[in-house]
Amino acid sequence: MYLEKFDLDLRYGENSHEKAEVFGKPAFGILHEGKQLSYNNILDAEAAYVIANNLKKLKGYASVVVKHQTPCGASIKNDKIESILSAIAADEESSFGGILAVNFEFDEECAMAIKKKYLEVVVAESFTQKAIELLSKKKVRILKINDYEPKVGKPAFGAFLVGERKLPDLKFTHVAGPQLDVEELNELLFAFIVVEGVKSNAILISKDLTTVGIGTGQPSRKRAAWIATELAGEKAKNAYAASDAFFPFPDGLEILAKAGVKAVVSPMGSIRDEEVINAAEKMGLSFYKAEGRVFRH
Repeated sequence: MYLEKFDLDLRYGENSHEKAEVFGKPAFGILHEGKQLSYNNILDAEAAYVIANNLKKLKGYASVVVKHQTPCGASIKNDKIESILSAIAADEESSFGGILAVNFEFDEECAMAIKKKYLEVVVAESFTQKAIELLSKKKVRILKINDYEPKVGKPAFGAFLVGERKLPDLKFTHVAGPQLDVEELNELLFAFIVVEGVKSNAILISKDLTTVGIGTGQPSRKRAAWIATELAGEKAKNAYAASDAFFPFPDGLEILAKAGVKAVVSPMGSIRDEEVINAAEKMGLSFYKAEGRVFRH
């Protein structure tokens, strides 16, 4: 990989006293730049877009709101407007000033739906001209995404590390508790696809194909489960959860079950897998194995 500095001036780096530069040509076009793009805007925009794009694996219109490179909310609905508003409402407080990405054409009705919402950037593969005109009246940036292959990468020790970014096989294996029907497995699939975009350790709870609680960026998986259930509150009852990696102990699973979560999907590979499976069976929790972990750092 050979990268040259690209002529795109950024407002500032990760913090306002820091500078940032772009190397390589970004796979987006700027249709409107109410304020100059920043380093954080670009990273958040990609974080939102990749999740929305991955959700094309499910039927319906998907919307994702991101801040600090982790989702505030995500939703799939049969109606574009409902999808956008559900994703924002999933965590209205955190969505304020966030980045919205959708996996469908952003049209005039979509633009009108967020007229009174404060969003930094709107990301889609396609915008109607009327939508661009309406959004351009705000300070929101509009990014039109071109086809590209997402990767992960970070500078370290004067070098630059680059890795693949892809989902594992999305076939889940039943390991404990009641088996789910096709519609319920779809809920687990939604949760697992979205948790791939959450900072590790991550636990995500969803219901009706909408996130209701996200525990993110914790060194303890148990703590991530606790945060997710606290945010979900009563909505955790009969909801679905996904973990981005295995449960090292049953305690995280127990927190989810106590909150009323009915089904969980998680990778496996812990030396205590059998203990975790037995705990799920004892609690009557539907437990499914994912084919691989989806850490994001």
